[in-house]
Amino acid sequence: MHGASRLWLLTGLVLAGVVLAGVVAGHPSAAAAAENAPQGAALPNPFFAYCVGIGTDQKSASLPAQLELAPMLAELGYSGMAHVGLSGAMELIRALESRGEKLWAVYTPLDVDPGQPGYDPELKQLIPQLKGHGTVVWLVVNSKRYKPRTTEGDERAVELIREISGIAREAGVAISLYPHVGCYAERMEDVVRLAKKADRPNVGVTFTFCHFLAVDDAKNLDRVLEMARPKLTMVTINGTSGFDPKNFGRWIQVLGEGSFDVAAVLKTLRRLDYRGPIGIIAYGIKGDHREILSRSIKAWKQLSARAAAEN
Repeated sequence: MHGASRLWLLTGLVLAGVVLAGVVAGHPSAAAAAENAPQGAALPNPFFAYCVGIGTDQKSASLPAQLELAPMLAELGYSGMAHVGLSGAMELIRALESRGEKLWAVYTPLDVDPGQPGYDPELKQLIPQLKGHGTVVWLVVNSKRYKPRTTEGDERAVELIREISGIAREAGVAISLYPHVGCYAERMEDVVRLAKKADRPNVGVTFTFCHFLAVDDAKNLDRVLEMARPKLTMVTINGTSGFDPKNFGRWIQVLGEGSFDVAAVLKTLRRLDYRGPIGIIAYGIKGDHREILSRSIKAWKQLSARAAAEN
């Protein structure tokens, strides 16, 4: 899958170097909170799945395995999925749309290092094909030369973002900058800065809850979402007990599990009137895919009902 698999491996490489983000103190476990959730109307945001089986074994990351998720997602009530990489995107779109679902995003690296091509050349061929499908291009801004949280690579990053934005604009396709721990743009502040510098109407940002916890403190959640809101186009969430460099399993869990009450994220998004898609990240979660998806959408309904009921 081109550079996407390599990029996901960065997560494991940087675990030892990032400080554990705190979890809201005094909350009951998310599982207990979900169990006691009111049963009411959920939030109207489309709910999708991402990285189901990715990071567990090569077979699960294969295109055939990801295609197998399409009927499962439709049966369980998901609005679709997102995809790591570019290859196979159109096959996934056909499989999903035949069941009334959508491929919400494709994930691909953007390399800002001098002398590098910048991005997968397949992207130029794919973007025109995405026209009319509502699929967003997730760009993960990466560098080997420039350290995270610096600005030395901004000029090249903006140049590339504008180049891709121009191709995408002609096809009516949106771009969303995806923050990733260990990458050049690892914080929400980084992707918002680049989106503002690019200054293109079809360039926004994604809030990735797991990567936020890896580089920031949970107490800053509201401030960061408020800062990102003008550019916010997509959101991903997951169950968690906080970022732990010694225990990956605490960091990304099935939605509704772990000690962090993810309803706090949804309540802030509701307050900010965010109505775009929200997806679960299931990266590295081992187990039966249907079971993972079933538990996650049950938790989504409960957590989003709590957020929707908030005055």
